[in-house]
Amino acid sequence: MPIMVNGRALAVSDWQRELDNVRRTHPDWPEEHVLARVRESVIEWALIRQQAEQFGGPVPAEAVNAAFANLMDQQDGQPEGRRAPGLSDADEQRIKTELEQSLRVTRFLEDLTRHVPPPAEEAVAAFFTDNQAELVEPEKVHAAHIVRRPANAAAAVQALTALSALRRRLLAGEDFLTTAAQAAENRDENPDLGFLAPGDLPPEFETVVFALKDGEISPIFQTGFGYHLATVLERAPPRPRTLDECRVEIRERLHTELKDDSIGRWVDAQKSVARIVLQE
Repeated sequence: MPIMVNGRALAVSDWQRELDNVRRTHPDWPEEHVLARVRESVIEWALIRQQAEQFGGPVPAEAVNAAFANLMDQQDGQPEGRRAPGLSDADEQRIKTELEQSLRVTRFLEDLTRHVPPPAEEAVAAFFTDNQAELVEPEKVHAAHIVRRPANAAAAVQALTALSALRRRLLAGEDFLTTAAQAAENRDENPDLGFLAPGDLPPEFETVVFALKDGEISPIFQTGFGYHLATVLERAPPRPRTLDECRVEIRERLHTELKDDSIGRWVDAQKSVARIVLQE
């Protein structure tokens, strides 16, 4: 559906991206509802981007480069500043252009909402009272591990052989922390990982550790960091959180909602005067 906002045509890619997002997050919505939501969303973001382009001057190149390096590190596991394998010069420039636009939008929205006051303590307390069932500290496991980080295929075979031997010793009754400390690749590395909640470590590690019984020795398993043996020393069951523990989190959440409301009012005002043309 071609859409013109203030004389500028919206990119088909913006429409498709938002269409995919709405269909993914609301799979039960009828198609006409999906299309209506997508139409409103792409118009709203077009208005925000257009205003952001005129705000605050150019984005410093170092900020764009830092955002690009962070993106590559997150998505491809590359060291900071290294390009992901197979990424062309054109791809890199396109991504940096999109990042610059995103930084402009972030800068503009932060300025737009800088005067929005934080929520009152009464609102924070009321949210806590109404949502105590969700404000729960999840189960945590006190875990320990032994890790090998082979640099090549030959080293991987040696690592697996060494871990297999260590596992047999642990299954025979050796103390995990003592054996792990003696077998550590780096003597300064602490095998005791402390208490871990879901989300603290890579999913492939947590899948194994949270399935273990207390004192059980895991099979050898692999993550992006290497090959591991792990155990659970003890567990902390889920428990309700107190208001003091939740206060900062609730305040930030409510403050974000207040800012979103402020942005929504700004967008509604812009739509009332914008030149928006829909072509079926």
